[in-house]
Amino acid sequence: MRKKRSIGARNRSRGNRYELKIIKELKEITGNENLCSSRSDSKKLDNMKIDISDPDNVLDFYVQIKCTQNTPQIININKEVGKKDKPLAIFWNAQEAKENKQISLGEYVIIPKEFFYEIMKK
Repeated sequence: MRKKRSIGARNRSRGNRYELKIIKELKEITGNENLCSSRSDSKKLDNMKIDISDPDNVLDFYVQIKCTQNTPQIININKEVGKKDKPLAIFWNAQEAKENKQISLGEYVIIPKEFFYEIMKK
């Protein structure tokens, strides 16, 4: 008989899968294979609420990953991040519960307005 997993374990697993998906996409875009989960690379970064380790400093931002039904608490997340020398990009996979399953409503990246304007000028 299959053992039931707790809701917290399922949510954590969903979040971990989404994190790995974003890492794969960023590797493809940047061509940098050294991007990885901070959980596996740096406990210090993980404790600073930064989800992707970028040892070669190829990204112009730090990354926080969210896979939730609720809108991320942007101000609180930005306060919690332990590094401030680059902007924070919050990757959010918006979820909805339907028939005991989580369905993605879309993926978004939340960034500071000033950083968005920098990107637009490039």
